[in-house]
Amino acid sequence: MTFLITGATGNVGGELVAQLIDAGHDVRAYVRNVDKARRQLPETAELAVGDLDDTAALRKAVEGVDGIFFMQAAPVPAQAQNVVDAAKAAGVNRIVVLSSIGTVVHPMPIIGAAIKARDDVLRASGLAVTYLKANTLASNALWWKDSIAAEGKVYDPTEPGLTPPIDSYDLARVAVTVLTEPGHEGHSYILNGPEALSAREQVEILVDVLDREIEFVPVTPEQFAEINISRGTPEPQARGLQNLHELFRAGRSGILSEDVQNLTGIAPRTFRQWAEQHRSEFN
Repeated sequence: MTFLITGATGNVGGELVAQLIDAGHDVRAYVRNVDKARRQLPETAELAVGDLDDTAALRKAVEGVDGIFFMQAAPVPAQAQNVVDAAKAAGVNRIVVLSSIGTVVHPMPIIGAAIKARDDVLRASGLAVTYLKANTLASNALWWKDSIAAEGKVYDPTEPGLTPPIDSYDLARVAVTVLTEPGHEGHSYILNGPEALSAREQVEILVDVLDREIEFVPVTPEQFAEINISRGTPEPQARGLQNLHELFRAGRSGILSEDVQNLTGIAPRTFRQWAEQHRSEFN
């Protein structure tokens, strides 16, 4: 079988490309930067060049594939419609989309509402779509690496809220399963790691794994947003993140589901396992 992967050089997409190839499938990676893709992806991955606004490139990329893994840097409904139109033109019925737990949390965060609006385009398409509603990614901890390197500190606006961070490796395992096996059409799965942790607890694990002192500095979501705005983050983006952090802080995303294990037969990796695997990236 052949699959088209968007976001193929990201944390999740890169894992998925490798796992599909390891499982004996053909992969066409839809990328903007060929040099980056060649550095990061297996040599056997076919590359299709374009972006999600390039309808001609999308239609060409979708030709002859059995299914599409769809993810975006930002949830833009018009881009989702471009993917739907390309799939229909090529006779491709199967789409697996990387969605978010934020689409089912109430009150719904601003970012969750934006992702839901994107998902609604797919839902209205009539295609066989599966929704992977991921919780926090373990790789988000890499956002701390600069302040750890520069100051030995982590600034966090979510304490004491709990989230169950999931390894991109496990997200990819689920994506392989639902892309290659029948019976998942129209279903949504909530994907998370095995334990709900506060940011402080994640930092304590990093202290142990990295064998270095790291000071945990709690800040409010508003303070964090103001810092980001002062550093050049557009205010709407910073305020959307502030809203998300407020919900994290209140513990609204500390949801534990067994969907990863139920779908793949293997429990998801712990945050400690992720940290040990990615220790070198903090240096």
